[in-house]
Amino acid sequence: MLINSLLAFATALFTGITLRTPKSAWITVGITGMMGWATSEALSRQRVPELVVAVAGALMIGALAEILARFQKQPVTVYIVSGIIPLVPGTTAYNSMLAFLERNFDSGLYLAFKAFLIASYLAAGLAVAPLFIRYLRSALEKSYKINRKNKL
Repeated sequence: MLINSLLAFATALFTGITLRTPKSAWITVGITGMMGWATSEALSRQRVPELVVAVAGALMIGALAEILARFQKQPVTVYIVSGIIPLVPGTTAYNSMLAFLERNFDSGLYLAFKAFLIASYLAAGLAVAPLFIRYLRSALEKSYKINRKNKL
């Protein structure tokens, strides 16, 4: 798992470099991709359904992207675009096209739909993560204001 985590780090890092991510964000872009992949891998080893695994990985990437974007003063997309690459169902899409070329239409359609569902769940996870982080942030700010008010 360590080697695969390092490969996920490298994939996200080099995708970020290719997309001209600022040098100050290179390491954190790689960490974002690696943490998303590690989350997905850990859940898939526990026999969690594949679509839930995709959402969990995307939620991890989205949450880290929101947090790191605030700390490093970079756009959130810097982390999301590069970080999501290790989770993209490229092998499933490739096998789908291969099945179509081999005239195995049932298998090709099944795999194409599976790749579409995984990609959709990745997008949903990325869309929900900022909402969750903003909700947590506002709840913490309210709690801080209430606690501070009671101390005075």
